[in-house]
Amino acid sequence: MRGATTRLDRQRRAGGREGGFTLLELVVVIALLALAAAVVIPALSGTRSGIASRGAAYVLAADLRDVRAAARAANVARALTVDVSRRRYWAEGVVASRSLPPGVAIDVTVPRSERVGRGAARVRFFPDGSASGARFVVRDGRWRAAISVDWLKGDVRLKAGP
Repeated sequence: MRGATTRLDRQRRAGGREGGFTLLELVVVIALLALAAAVVIPALSGTRSGIASRGAAYVLAADLRDVRAAARAANVARALTVDVSRRRYWAEGVVASRSLPPGVAIDVTVPRSERVGRGAARVRFFPDGSASGARFVVRDGRWRAAISVDWLKGDVRLKAGP
Protein backbone atom coordinates (compact mmCIF):
# COMPACT_ATOMS: atom_id res chain seq x y z
CA MET A 1 0.00 0.00 0.00
CA ARG A 2 2.77 2.27 -0.83
CA GLY A 3 0.98 4.06 -3.59
CA ALA A 4 -2.08 4.81 -1.47
CA THR A 5 -2.21 8.33 -0.16
CA THR A 6 -4.18 9.47 2.77
CA ARG A 7 -6.39 12.50 2.88
CA LEU A 8 -3.92 14.22 5.20
CA ASP A 9 -1.09 13.72 2.68
CA ARG A 10 -3.24 15.22 -0.07
CA GLN A 11 -4.06 18.27 2.11
CA ARG A 12 -0.39 18.87 2.90
CA ARG A 13 0.60 18.73 -0.75
CA ALA A 14 -2.26 21.02 -1.78
CA GLY A 15 -1.22 23.62 0.81
CA GLY A 16 -4.24 22.93 3.05
CA ARG A 17 -3.95 22.87 6.78
CA GLU A 18 -5.28 20.78 9.59
CA GLY A 19 -8.28 21.94 11.63
CA GLY A 20 -7.55 24.05 14.74
CA PHE A 21 -6.88 27.60 15.86
CA THR A 22 -3.77 29.69 15.53
CA LEU A 23 -2.17 31.36 18.50
CA LEU A 24 -3.24 34.75 17.16
CA GLU A 25 -6.89 33.70 17.03
CA LEU A 26 -6.75 32.47 20.62
CA VAL A 27 -5.14 35.72 21.84
CA VAL A 28 -7.84 37.79 20.12
CA VAL A 29 -10.63 35.75 21.75
CA ILE A 30 -9.02 36.04 25.20
CA ALA A 31 -8.61 39.80 24.75
CA LEU A 32 -12.30 40.15 23.81
CA LEU A 33 -13.34 38.15 26.88
CA ALA A 34 -11.16 40.33 29.12
CA LEU A 35 -12.69 43.47 27.63
CA ALA A 36 -16.22 42.17 28.20
CA ALA A 37 -15.38 41.30 31.82
CA ALA A 38 -13.91 44.76 32.37
CA VAL A 39 -17.20 46.31 31.29
CA VAL A 40 -19.63 43.92 33.00
CA ILE A 41 -18.06 43.47 36.45
CA PRO A 42 -18.16 47.16 37.53
CA ALA A 43 -21.74 47.41 36.31
CA LEU A 44 -22.72 44.46 38.48
CA SER A 45 -21.11 45.90 41.61
CA GLY A 46 -23.02 49.15 41.10
CA THR A 47 -26.21 47.15 40.77
CA ARG A 48 -25.53 45.41 44.07
CA SER A 49 -25.31 48.70 45.98
CA GLY A 50 -28.43 49.92 44.18
CA ILE A 51 -30.26 46.83 45.33
CA ALA A 52 -29.17 47.46 48.94
CA SER A 53 -30.38 51.06 48.92
CA ARG A 54 -33.66 50.12 47.25
CA GLY A 55 -34.22 47.37 49.76
CA ALA A 56 -33.50 49.73 52.66
CA ALA A 57 -35.94 52.33 51.30
CA TYR A 58 -38.75 49.83 50.78
CA VAL A 59 -38.22 48.28 54.23
CA LEU A 60 -38.27 51.73 55.88
CA ALA A 61 -41.50 52.65 54.06
CA ALA A 62 -43.08 49.35 55.13
CA ASP A 63 -41.95 49.89 58.73
CA LEU A 64 -43.47 53.38 58.73
CA ARG A 65 -46.76 51.89 57.53
CA ASP A 66 -46.56 49.24 60.26
CA VAL A 67 -46.08 51.90 62.94
CA ARG A 68 -49.08 53.82 61.61
CA ALA A 69 -51.21 50.65 61.64
CA ALA A 70 -50.08 49.82 65.19
CA ALA A 71 -51.03 53.32 66.40
CA ARG A 72 -54.50 52.99 64.93
CA ALA A 73 -55.00 49.42 66.17
CA ALA A 74 -53.90 50.14 69.76
CA ASN A 75 -55.50 53.62 69.83
CA VAL A 76 -52.18 54.96 71.15
CA ALA A 77 -49.62 57.27 69.54
CA ARG A 78 -46.53 55.44 68.26
CA ALA A 79 -43.22 56.86 67.06
CA LEU A 80 -40.47 55.66 64.74
CA THR A 81 -37.10 57.09 65.77
CA VAL A 82 -34.20 57.50 63.34
CA ASP A 83 -30.65 57.94 64.63
CA VAL A 84 -28.90 59.40 61.58
CA SER A 85 -25.45 59.44 63.19
CA ARG A 86 -25.62 55.71 64.04
CA ARG A 87 -27.47 54.88 60.80
CA ARG A 88 -30.30 52.96 62.45
CA TYR A 89 -33.99 53.27 63.30
CA TRP A 90 -36.62 51.60 65.50
CA ALA A 91 -40.15 51.91 66.88
CA GLU A 92 -40.72 50.77 70.46
CA GLY A 93 -42.90 47.67 70.50
CA VAL A 94 -43.42 47.66 66.72
CA VAL A 95 -40.14 47.65 64.79
CA ALA A 96 -36.93 46.19 66.16
CA SER A 97 -33.78 48.23 65.72
CA ARG A 98 -32.61 48.11 62.09
CA SER A 99 -29.31 49.30 60.65
CA LEU A 100 -28.85 50.71 57.18
CA PRO A 101 -26.65 48.69 54.80
CA PRO A 102 -23.08 49.92 54.23
CA GLY A 103 -22.87 52.68 51.65
CA VAL A 104 -26.49 53.75 52.17
CA ALA A 105 -27.16 57.13 53.79
CA ILE A 106 -30.36 58.65 55.13
CA ASP A 107 -31.45 62.27 55.47
CA VAL A 108 -34.40 63.14 57.68
CA THR A 109 -36.55 66.26 57.70
CA VAL A 110 -39.06 66.59 60.54
CA PRO A 111 -40.72 69.47 62.40
CA ARG A 112 -38.50 71.05 65.05
CA SER A 113 -40.60 69.51 67.83
CA GLU A 114 -39.76 65.99 66.57
CA ARG A 115 -35.97 66.35 66.74
CA VAL A 116 -34.59 64.12 69.44
CA GLY A 117 -31.13 65.06 70.59
CA ARG A 118 -28.26 65.44 68.20
CA GLY A 119 -28.54 63.56 64.89
CA ALA A 120 -31.84 61.86 65.74
CA ALA A 121 -35.45 62.52 64.85
CA ARG A 122 -38.82 60.83 65.11
CA VAL A 123 -42.08 60.70 63.28
CA ARG A 124 -45.18 60.15 65.39
CA PHE A 125 -48.37 58.46 64.25
CA PHE A 126 -51.58 59.19 66.11
CA PRO A 127 -54.64 56.97 66.70
CA ASP A 128 -56.76 58.97 64.25
CA GLY A 129 -54.33 58.08 61.44
CA SER A 130 -52.58 61.45 61.27
CA ALA A 131 -48.86 61.94 61.84
CA SER A 132 -46.33 64.57 62.81
CA GLY A 133 -45.07 64.54 59.21
CA ALA A 134 -41.62 63.71 57.89
CA ARG A 135 -39.49 63.29 54.81
CA PHE A 136 -36.76 60.68 54.49
CA VAL A 137 -34.23 60.46 51.68
CA VAL A 138 -32.44 57.12 51.38
CA ARG A 139 -29.51 57.27 48.97
CA ASP A 140 -26.28 55.80 47.77
CA GLY A 141 -23.92 57.16 45.14
CA ARG A 142 -26.24 56.47 42.19
CA TRP A 143 -29.78 55.97 43.47
CA ARG A 144 -32.15 57.71 45.85
CA ALA A 145 -35.63 57.35 47.22
CA ALA A 146 -37.77 59.96 48.93
CA ILE A 147 -40.25 58.73 51.52
CA SER A 148 -42.81 61.26 52.67
CA VAL A 149 -45.21 60.95 55.59
CA ASP A 150 -48.25 63.18 55.17
CA TRP A 151 -49.09 64.92 58.44
CA LEU A 152 -52.84 65.13 57.81
CA LYS A 153 -53.60 61.56 56.71
CA GLY A 154 -50.42 59.78 57.82
CA ASP A 155 -49.98 58.31 54.35
CA VAL A 156 -46.52 56.97 53.56
CA ARG A 157 -45.39 57.46 49.96
CA LEU A 158 -42.18 56.34 48.35
CA LYS A 159 -40.80 57.94 45.21
CA ALA A 160 -37.68 56.26 43.81
CA GLY A 161 -35.31 57.22 41.04
CA PRO A 162 -31.72 57.61 39.95
